[in-house]
This record gives sequence, structure tokens and C-alpha cells, in this order.
Amino acid sequence: MDNIPACEIFSKILISPFRAAVLSFSVGALASLSMAPLNGWPVLFVALPLLYAALVYSPSGKRAFALGWLFGFGYFAFSLSWIGNALLVEGNPYKWAWPLAVSGLPALLAFFPAFAALTSHKLFNLRSVSGWLGFVSMTCGFEWLRGHVFTGFPWNLFGYTWADHLPVLQILWLSDVYMLTWLTVLWASAPGVVILLPATQRAWPIVIALISFAGCYGYGLAVLPDTPDFNKDVRVRIVQPNIDQAEKWQPDKMAAHFRKHLQLSENTDDYDLPTIIVWPETAVSYRLLDAPQAMEDLKATLSSQPDDSVLLTGFLRFDANNESYGNSLVMIKLDGSVSNVYDKHHLVPFGEYIPFQKWIPLAPVVQFKGFEAGPGVQTFKAPGGALYSPLICYEIIFPGRSVAAGTRPDFIVNVTNDAWYGNSAGPHQHLTQALFRAIESGVPVIRSANTGFSAIISPYGYFIHKTELFKTQRFDSALPQNRDDFLDTNAHKHIFSLIILLFFILQGTYNPGKSSKSG
Repeated sequence: MDNIPACEIFSKILISPFRAAVLSFSVGALASLSMAPLNGWPVLFVALPLLYAALVYSPSGKRAFALGWLFGFGYFAFSLSWIGNALLVEGNPYKWAWPLAVSGLPALLAFFPAFAALTSHKLFNLRSVSGWLGFVSMTCGFEWLRGHVFTGFPWNLFGYTWADHLPVLQILWLSDVYMLTWLTVLWASAPGVVILLPATQRAWPIVIALISFAGCYGYGLAVLPDTPDFNKDVRVRIVQPNIDQAEKWQPDKMAAHFRKHLQLSENTDDYDLPTIIVWPETAVSYRLLDAPQAMEDLKATLSSQPDDSVLLTGFLRFDANNESYGNSLVMIKLDGSVSNVYDKHHLVPFGEYIPFQKWIPLAPVVQFKGFEAGPGVQTFKAPGGALYSPLICYEIIFPGRSVAAGTRPDFIVNVTNDAWYGNSAGPHQHLTQALFRAIESGVPVIRSANTGFSAIISPYGYFIHKTELFKTQRFDSALPQNRDDFLDTNAHKHIFSLIILLFFILQGTYNPGKSSKSG
């Protein structure tokens, strides 16, 4: 390969282990700016080519692994720093775990890009187009693994950087965020990779990137409607009470919190269509609904609603038979009867349960009483006939697990409480993932947050309504229609993505004569 000045500069910088390490960590931290709230996708066009160059000039697999880990640690430490805020809420007994949350989790997640870097360095000739495509697929493949192994944590996949660009996002309907992540790594790495390739191959990355981006964007423009369609036979009322997390479970304030929900839910107009009222995660507890006066107050509020109206609310459930707790979502009818009980099935590790708890002999761990997991994704029917799929908080982050296979709900209801994370990137990133699930599933998302962002999102990604952070608000809306061109969202999308990934990984290994080292 003919060296050009840029290659010589890379070689001189990256031949030093220290400089290569500093560069890898720094560009990982830079890449964190690509996530919400900034959604700064251009930074990936700098960060990913520099990571690729670091791998090209790595003299060994060990160096490549270390550089991939440093890139990942920088990326996750900065983009997930908000997670530690949950431990700093006043009265939280687990503040001691703050250093572990802000550094331990990024350190673990960084092993996924580390292994992607190692396998790319070992398997592919990174100075070839096929090796570059192998790197793109290997990077995305380990992102897929991150979303699945050890219960999965697919937060801040690179594809989420396009949250502000609806035409790009429409490809999610044909695939999922993993495929958009593959395309994102391909598009972002292509301009920088060309200087590392032989002169005869330099045009190919640009051609491939331009054609795939034009196809993706063109498809999005073709299918994206000018305005959303609505089901005008039902109204949705979203309640965001904005209760401070430090006060949420104080016994002397719980009655006032309940009254606040009731006041925000009252029917103050002459609207006569069935209304679906949505309260956020754990808006009520078993103790409250066991109180006769609280139930009378609730029934009085609901009785002002039109026939077939219901309340869908987050519910802290207690089962006296086995003394277990559930983070649940229930439907309450106008007469106060409770039905359609959904228990959160994908619990948050170390937040709602502790993995391997019985083998960890620490008092705070042994004494921690977590939640019992529910049976899985379910579909329920409201009195007016509308079908809905409940998801509680964290469950909205998992692609392909929003609705049960073969079902066609009218909406996904997502209840959450992002007050834990304060004024940080966390609520923005959480909302972005709800947006992606709406497009992937072709089903509107109805989202109620204690605080954070409550929203109604159309199946094409339009925000019909969206609240502000730390605002007490309620809003009404007609229910957006789901997509007409139904695809079974669970049956094919992951398979399609995995076939594409496997194909490019295999073709990347086909090119012999590995020459990733400098010189």
C-alpha cells in the first residue's frame, strides 16, 4: 500500500501505546455526544474512523483489545454517568454504591467493544474493503450481544443517534435498531477508512456509504406521512404529577400525592368519548387501594368520565400469599374493579433484584427484598375494545420485545418514573428508546412519567404531545392509528439483522493476507 501523509501521521501517533490509549479513551468519550440529548451524529464520523485507525496500527491482539476497552469505557462512562443520580436521592441507603454505578457498569460494558476490536483485528485484513465491512459487522454483532447476554442492556446503541431524523428512522420498520446501528457504523467509519486502504479500493467505502444512506433516506421520505392518522373514537389522557423522588414514599405525603393524581384526572369538559387515563409507574400502592376512603375518592373521580373509560396505572402490588412484591400495571374500571394485572417481567438488575443474591454474603444485599418477575409480554383489552401492550419503565429499551408475537395491539402503554435521574441525559435517552419502539412495532406509544417526559408517539415517530421535565402536566389527545402494513415485529426482524451481520462477518474473513499492523 502506498503511504500518504495522513497514514504516516497515524502511524507515528498510534505506534506509542500511551498515545494510542489516550486517543481511544478520548474518542470514546467524544462518541458519547452522539447520544441524547445532543444527538450529535457528526462526532461518530470522527470517533469511529480514529478507533479503526488505532486497530489498524495495533501490533497485537492484546493491544487491540485494550484499545477497544478504553474506547468503550470512555463512551459508556460519559453517556451513562446519569445512572449514579439514582443513588444520590435523599434518603437512599445505597449511596455507597455510587462509585460502582458510575464506573463499574461502564467497565463491564466496555468488554463488548473490546472483544469486537480483538476479533476484528484477528480475523480481518483491516486494510481492505472486506475487512472494513467485517469490522462494521463485528462491532454491531457485539452490540447485539450486549443487548441480549446477562438479561441484556441495549442502551445507547449507535443507531440511536438519528433520533431527530425521522426519514432515517423509518428503516426500523423493516428491521430494528441493530440494523440501523450497523448502517450507522458503516456510514460514520467510511470517510476516515479510505485513507487506510490501497488506492484501488478507496472509492468503495464512499460509494457503499452513499448508496446505502440514499436508499435509507429515500425510503423514509417515501413512507413518512405528512400528518398522523387518529382513532377518533377514543381519547387518551396522560397524567404527569411531577412528584419529587425523595418525597414519593414518605407516609405523611402519600395521600396528598394520590389527591394530586385525582385532580389531574378529573373530567373538566363535556367530552363524551371513552377516555383512557394513564398514570405513571407505581402511582398507587397496595396500601392505598386497601383504604376504603381512597377507593371511594378514586371511584368518584372515575365516575365523571364517559362510559367505557378506564384508568391504567402503575401499581406497587403485594401478594400476601407468598409475601412478594410486584412492579405492576393494572386497569381500574369506573366501578373501581381492578383487572388486567400485568407484572413487570424484565426487572432491572441491582435495582429491582440482585443477581446471585443468595451467594453474596453482604448485609445490604441479603436484606434486599426485590420484585417478583411477571410471565412476559402480554396483550390486554380495554372495555371499549382497544387492545394494549403494557411495558413498565426499563422494558421499553428492548427491541423486538414490545408486543407479543403475532398480536396487533392498538397501542403500547409505557409507564415510568424518571425522577430518579434528575435533570440529566437519562430521561432524554429513555424517551428516545420509546420513540424507536413505536416505529419498530408500528404501534403508537402512550407514555406516562412521574416526571421525565410523558408523550404520545405515533408509529412513524411523530410526537403528538410531549411534556417538559419537572412540570406538573396533563394532556388529552386522540389515539394515533397503528400502521396499516402489519408485519409480525418479533418473527423476522432480528433474524434479518443477524443474517446480514453473519454474511459480512464471513466475507470479512475471506480476504487473506491480514496486514493490520503499521509499516
